[in-house]
Amino acid sequence: MRSKLYDAYREAASTKRGDDGVLPASVAPGREHDYIALGQQLQPILLLSCASSVGLKRPPISLQHLTVEFGIRFRVRAPAGVVDDDFVVISLGGDDFGLAEAFCLAADALLAALPDTPSASDIEKVVREFVEVLRALSLPSTRAVAGLWAELWLMSVAVDPQAAVTAWHNDPTDRFDFSFPGHLVEVKATEREERSHDFSYEQLRLGGMPIFVASLRLRRVQRGKSIADLVSALQNELSIELRTKLVRNVFGAIGNSVSEASEIRFDEAFASAHLRVLLADRLPVVVIPDGSPISAVRFRLNLDDSSLTSAMLRPAIHLALAAPGKK
Repeated sequence: MRSKLYDAYREAASTKRGDDGVLPASVAPGREHDYIALGQQLQPILLLSCASSVGLKRPPISLQHLTVEFGIRFRVRAPAGVVDDDFVVISLGGDDFGLAEAFCLAADALLAALPDTPSASDIEKVVREFVEVLRALSLPSTRAVAGLWAELWLMSVAVDPQAAVTAWHNDPTDRFDFSFPGHLVEVKATEREERSHDFSYEQLRLGGMPIFVASLRLRRVQRGKSIADLVSALQNELSIELRTKLVRNVFGAIGNSVSEASEIRFDEAFASAHLRVLLADRLPVVVIPDGSPISAVRFRLNLDDSSLTSAMLRPAIHLALAAPGKK
C-alpha cells in the first residue's frame, strides 16, 4: 500500500503535457481544492488553497529539499479542467526526485489535519509542521532500517494500533521502544540466522513494570513491505495527531537515508513466523558486582537457546504490543 497522495502524483505524471505549458495535476485525495502537480523537473508540487489568500503573504521558506511560497498565483491542468488560483506552493527540490514518495507520505499525514475550508492560520500551522518533518531528511540517520521496520510492522499488526503508536518512543535513544501504562516493550530485529541481540542490563532488569522483549528475524524480498508501505497502512488506523507523530518519528529516524530505506523490503509472513516474545525477567543478564568501577555493560544474548523456552510467550503476535486488558 502506497501513500494516496503519491498515487495521485503518479497519476499526474502519467498525464500528457499540453503545448500551453500548464502543469498537469491531480486533486489531492480527500481534498476538494488542493492539488498535487508535476513540476518542470518531474518533482511533486503540493498546492494548498486558502479561504483568505490575503492573509497568507509570507516570505518564502527555502530548505535543502524543500521550497515553500505563500499566496502564489498558479495554473494547473486538473482532470476537471484548468485551475488558476492563489495557493501556498510547496515544492520538492528538482534534484531530489528520489524523495518524491517520502514527500507525499509526509504531506498525506499533514493534509489530514486541515479543515475542509482552512484559514490562513490553519495552513500556516500545517506548513510549519511539514517543514519540520522534511528538515529531518537533511540529517544523518539514527536508526537501522531493520529495527525501524520491525517496530512499524508490530504496530501495524497490533490489536490496538492507536495505543501502540501512543506508546511508541519519540526519541530513538530512549531505553525502551514502547512504554505502555502497565508494561514496557523492547523490540529487537536481526537479518542473521542466529537470533542474537545486544542488550543493556537496564533493558532486562529495570524493575517496577513487566518488560517484554519482542524479537524478530527478518528476510529481504523484492515483493515485501517497505517502511513507506507500513506507514501508509498505519495512517488509516490513527488519529490526526498520531499520524503526525508517526511520520515525524519515521523521518527523524531514517534522515538522509530515506532513498536507500525505500528500496528495502521485508517479508511479512517470515517476520510473523519468526516473531518471539519473551519475558525479560526470565532472561539471563550480566550483573555488575557491588562496588565495581564498571558503571554500564552491554552483552549479546542468543534468544534461540533452548534454555530460554520458559521465557517465551504465546501467541506471540497478539502479545507483542498488546495494551493492558487487550491481550
